[in-house]
Formats: sequence, C-alpha cells, structure tokens
Amino acid sequence: MYEVNAICEEGKPLSLKTDGHLRVVFIGVGSAFSKRRRQSNILVIQGDHHVLIDCGTQGPLALDDIGLSVRDVNCYLPTHSHADHIGGFEEVMLMNRYGQPSFHPKLIILRDYQDLLWSKSLSGGAEYCEVNQGRSLQITDFFEILRPLPIETFGSKCWKIQYGPIELILVRTRHFPDSALNVDESQWCSGIYINRKVWISGDTMFDREYPERFSQEAEVMFHDCQLFQGGVHASYQELMTLPREIRAKMYLYHFGDNWDHPETWVQNADKFTGHPEQDGFLGWTQQQAAYDFY
Repeated sequence: MYEVNAICEEGKPLSLKTDGHLRVVFIGVGSAFSKRRRQSNILVIQGDHHVLIDCGTQGPLALDDIGLSVRDVNCYLPTHSHADHIGGFEEVMLMNRYGQPSFHPKLIILRDYQDLLWSKSLSGGAEYCEVNQGRSLQITDFFEILRPLPIETFGSKCWKIQYGPIELILVRTRHFPDSALNVDESQWCSGIYINRKVWISGDTMFDREYPERFSQEAEVMFHDCQLFQGGVHASYQELMTLPREIRAKMYLYHFGDNWDHPETWVQNADKFTGHPEQDGFLGWTQQQAAYDFY
C-alpha cells in the first residue's frame, strides 16, 4: 500500500528520516535539459537512513528547493555519467571536504564504474585541489565507498546492497550509445529496484522485457519517458505498447518541459491522448511529493 503526500508544508525542510516506512521523493522529474521541473534525481528515505540516487547539475538547487543542501545528504548512488545525473557531484565533493567540519559521505558504486566515473568525469575538478601524502587526490579522499555485490535474479545483470533497512538492487540498462544492442555494448547505466516494492527504470532505451519482468513483483513502477521517437530513452509511444496491466502500475518521469502541452508532441496518427491517466498509466511523476510505502 502506498500514498502520495505533500512535503515541506509551512516551508519546513524535508526530513531525512521516517517512522520506519519507505519514502521516495523525486526532487526533480525532468529530462536532462529541463528548466521547469529540475532533473530526475531521487531521494530514498527509510527510518534513519537515506540515499540520493543521482545528483545532476541542478541537484544542489533541487535540494535547496526542499530546504536541504549537499551537506545534509550522507549517501549517494550515481546511476551513470550523464551530467543530469552526476553534474552536481563536484559540489558534493568540494563542499564536504572543505566545509567545516569536513565529511566523507558514502558512495554506493561498483568498482569498474568507480574508476570510470573518477577518471572520465570527476577528477578534473577535484584531483589537484591539494596534494595529500605526496599524491593527487582520489575518489576515496571524498567518499566512503560502499560496494554492491552481484546477485543472480530477474534474468538480468544485477547487484545488491543492503543499506540499513533499504535494499537496493542495481539493474544494468541499455541507455547509450544508441547503437548498443545489449547492455554489454552500453556504457554503464543502471535502474534501481527498492525493497522489492518500487522499480525505477533508470535511463534506458525501450526494452519491453525490462518492465514486463519487474511488473510481476513491483508494487509501483517509475519509467523514464521522452516525448519523441528515437534517441536513448523510451518514448511515450513505445511505452503505450506495453500491456494495460503494466501501464496501470507505472508513473512516467524524465520528461521534457512540454509534457503538459500534448498538442506539441502527440501526432495525428498516434493512438493516445498524451494525458497519462487517460492512456492507462498512473500519471506523470510528481516533483517534490512523497511516495510513502507502508
């Protein structure tokens, strides 16, 4: 059972604790270049534990929207290396290392992706901030690393970590390049399955078997959705080909700024309205709302 509840009522910051239930808050729901609804970064909170899945270029602003900063978050999980998912990590690193007191937040990451993330994306703005014990800085000078372990489940390449009461299963996705035929040809990218209740697709091209597989167990599903055909995300048109019983468990997120003007992206030949509830989905994912699971 779940409810959608308001947060930050009367201007209060979002609490990073719950009474024990699972809470999922999308601090943004927009696509990479969204200006209206921030980018799709997600807070997962249960009891005294929390994880921020991705912190993009607008991530620190999205946290500020709900009364928080990167200094308040103590655990992060990056899904892949596009800027709308990792563009805020330089602020995370520098604010925590050089703020008072200094702090090492936790980072949930596989070893192979850790090396890729650091060498290709994060080291340029942080590696030479200082010399530490005769060497340039490494990602471990900024984060305490938590390592998910591989598991055999769901017929996919998956890794699991238990962080307090929060179980996180990372699932490889086929996101980019657009020529990739399978996950082995793709750059690192993952979706997240939380407490065997909440499935978040992560960035992915349309892969029918992916939502079909997790719909058998998940209580609620969140699928990224672009409003045009082609490229490296599942399109609304493609998601409409899923069976109605799957769409009935699915919210859509990671959409463009014209999501609420379907006349700009629904074509005459399309057999849908562009209004998710009318088209059999649960709806657009709400920004700055709590999805509370009991």
